[in-house]
Amino acid sequence: MELWIQPCRPCAELYGQPATQAPHEDLALDGAGANAEATRRYTCRRCNAVFARLQAGTPDRQRWMLLNAGQH
Repeated sequence: MELWIQPCRPCAELYGQPATQAPHEDLALDGAGANAEATRRYTCRRCNAVFARLQAGTPDRQRWMLLNAGQH
C-alpha cells in the first residue's frame, strides 16, 4: 500500500488497532459531529495523518482507520 503521507511511528502503530485503544499524545480530536458516538476524527500534529476512530458496529469493525492513505 502506497501512502499519500508518511505516518510517524505512533500513527503507523495505531493503524488497524481496536478503537478501544487510546489515541497517542500527538493526535488531536477534530471536533464532535452528528455521528460523534459512531466515528471521531483525529489529526496528528506530527505527520498530519487523519484518522477515523470507528466506534459503531460489531467489535471486529471498531478500529482506527487511516483516512489519508492510498487504498486503491
